[in-house]
Amino acid sequence: MEKETDSINNEIVEVETSVSKVLQHRTDDYEYAREVLYVASEKLQDILDSAVQLAQESEHPRAIEVASNSAQTLADVAGRLMDHHLKTNKMNGQLESEKNVTNNNLNVKLNTKDLLELLGKE
Repeated sequence: MEKETDSINNEIVEVETSVSKVLQHRTDDYEYAREVLYVASEKLQDILDSAVQLAQESEHPRAIEVASNSAQTLADVAGRLMDHHLKTNKMNGQLESEKNVTNNNLNVKLNTKDLLELLGKE
C-alpha cells in the first residue's frame, strides 16, 4: 500500500513539473512573440515616417502608394498584437465567459381580420 502511495505521489510530482514547464514555455513564447511584434511595429513606424516624408517632398504617386501601404501594414501589425493578447488571455482563462443572450421572439402571421379581432374592432 505504501509503495502505491509513493508511486502515485511520484506521478503527481512528475505531472506538476510537466505542467509547470509547459506554462513557462507558453509564457516565454508569449513574451517573445509580443517582443517581435513590438520590434516590427517600431521598424514599420520608422519606414512610414520616411515614406511619408518622401511622398510629401516628391508628390510622386508611387511614393504616396508606398506610404499608404506602410500605414496599412503598421495597422495590421497593431491588430495582430491585439489578437495575440486576446488569444493569450483566452488560453490562460482570463477572459470573461461569453454571456449567452436568448431572445424569445414569437413570429405570428396575422391577416387584417385576425388583427382587428385581437383589437376588438371588428
